[in-house]
Amino acid sequence: MEIKFTSRVIRGNKTGTGFFYIPQNKGGLLNHGKRVKINLSNQFHFFSKVAKRHNKLGIYVPMHFVIGNNLLNTSVHVRLAEINGFYSKISPDGIIYIPKEVIEEQKIEINDIVLIKAFKNNRVVKEKYSKIAAHWERNSLEYVCVFDKNFYGKKSTFRIENRRNKQWELRVNSNVQEILRKFHLSLVNKNSAIIFKGNKIPAIIPTQIKYSDIAFYLGAYFADGTKKGNSWAICASTFEQARYYLEMHNLLIKDSKPEFTISYTNIYKTGCENLKKNLAKIWTNETGVKVDKFRIRKPTGKSTSKWNRYGTLVIREHRQILLDFYNALLRLLIREILSKENKGLAIDFICGVMEGDGCVPAKKRGHLLICTNKNEVHILEDILRILQIKFKVVKEGENKYSLRIGTLEILRNFHHLKSKIFILYPKRRKMLFKRLKTVGAIKFLIGDHQPCSWIKAWLKNNGFSDKNYKITKEGLKLGNILLDEMKKVRV
Repeated sequence: MEIKFTSRVIRGNKTGTGFFYIPQNKGGLLNHGKRVKINLSNQFHFFSKVAKRHNKLGIYVPMHFVIGNNLLNTSVHVRLAEINGFYSKISPDGIIYIPKEVIEEQKIEINDIVLIKAFKNNRVVKEKYSKIAAHWERNSLEYVCVFDKNFYGKKSTFRIENRRNKQWELRVNSNVQEILRKFHLSLVNKNSAIIFKGNKIPAIIPTQIKYSDIAFYLGAYFADGTKKGNSWAICASTFEQARYYLEMHNLLIKDSKPEFTISYTNIYKTGCENLKKNLAKIWTNETGVKVDKFRIRKPTGKSTSKWNRYGTLVIREHRQILLDFYNALLRLLIREILSKENKGLAIDFICGVMEGDGCVPAKKRGHLLICTNKNEVHILEDILRILQIKFKVVKEGENKYSLRIGTLEILRNFHHLKSKIFILYPKRRKMLFKRLKTVGAIKFLIGDHQPCSWIKAWLKNNGFSDKNYKITKEGLKLGNILLDEMKKVRV
């Protein structure tokens, strides 16, 4: 509703604030305290509330408008429009002060999550979820929330919706409920929720999470992700890893906004500008990402065996809440594996770890190494024990450990490993099968090679050969699987 009239600006108080009355025949639909937008003589506008003076309705005019435009004792043409919402100035750091009557009307409490919409010309120009905070100012409790510092100095009206969900547990599966105990949250829709923690930038996550869908990915994050600091990140050494990690991150973080950095060791001393251009083009063509930054390093040693031809893609988000969320996921997944001895989750997790920290040593035949540190080695030991995979722990330095899994253990557990081990790292997968092909037990299973006596005993004890050391159905089945996998990687 908009009304037009002419009125005279008079002195409103001793500080220089002005005031004009609303004609009685124009103010019938306006109530005391109603929030309005005022346009004076088509020159400037401001926001205010309908006031009452001497039992008549009117509007106070800010002092700087009165003095700056010599309005005192002059007639002005007024256009007055009721606003659905409220006007608030935005501080340089993007904070909105919320009127007390809005707080009371919507029964908003501290730590409630609200949806704020900014309007201009009756159109939504931005909306954002935010968490209510409060502080004392001039002996009064002021309610505030963070909106957008880019709106500082702009004139907008706002509407606010309280999104408090008292029964959010009914919409969220038990895994997510457990994760969210230390977060504040609000449901965005039936499939997603927004989470807050302290003053950290929030994130939108799914309401349904299955450990079986993320165990492999979290294993890779356990190996190659950041768990401390001010930002979340995970490193991808192959195009396959990059595509998968991005897919999974987007599954877990619905409002993901990652930046991409290529880390590259320049062993051939190629010109940096051409190198950056070529690397960016390759990664964009293979993964669809737009590379933001580069970190080009000089080689520090003579060995090039671990050199990555196209470098490593670092996927990063500068939101600390993602660290909290991922760490909570990791902690609860590991607890689920260990407390319930869940072998399915355990094998997925270990194979995910091997994507980042696993390798096939150059000087040994067919065994695997998982590199780790003193804080995490015991976790991997416990999970391998649940899988009943035998291993050996080697301390290689003060904070450097490795877990060695022998060839026969790989063979004994091949039905678990065959479709998951190094599945996103083709170079390592090919190297693994190349080494396995030279092992006596595997030669026996895929051909007519006769192994030594202790290997024969092992094959018999594990059901791959009979008492006469002839290959069994299980042995034939495993041999055919090995041949198929070797064929796939062209070994």
